[in-house]
Amino acid sequence: MNQSPVLIRFLAIFCLALASCSLWAVTPVTPDKSAKSKNKVDLSQTHYREVQYAELENRIDSKIVVHTINNTVRSGTLTRFTNATIQLKLGPEAGSIELTIPSAQVRKVMLELGPADPLFVDESTDKKGESGAKKN
Repeated sequence: MNQSPVLIRFLAIFCLALASCSLWAVTPVTPDKSAKSKNKVDLSQTHYREVQYAELENRIDSKIVVHTINNTVRSGTLTRFTNATIQLKLGPEAGSIELTIPSAQVRKVMLELGPADPLFVDESTDKKGESGAKKN
């Protein structure tokens, strides 16, 4: 009878030691940062031009970005156009689904023009007035 408290103490210490070792061995899993960066589209490499809603009729199968009045932004390929709705095929990062957006919800539509030309990076700004040449 005298040995049962000793045995209980030994088992308690053993269980605490086992639990602390198992907690020490477990490391938290962090998501792979390179996988996240692959999914994000670098918008600085692509040029967009704002178009009117009615112009989308001629832009089927074009990549567009739609800004809604609910402050959401969706990008995808335009698959269908009517005066009442547009239908987008969203990319794999958004689940590769078809999304229908009513025209009343559309605030702005941007048409993708393609990647920027690396030789003419700063083409949009006018540099009138100074030639850039140094005076002697």
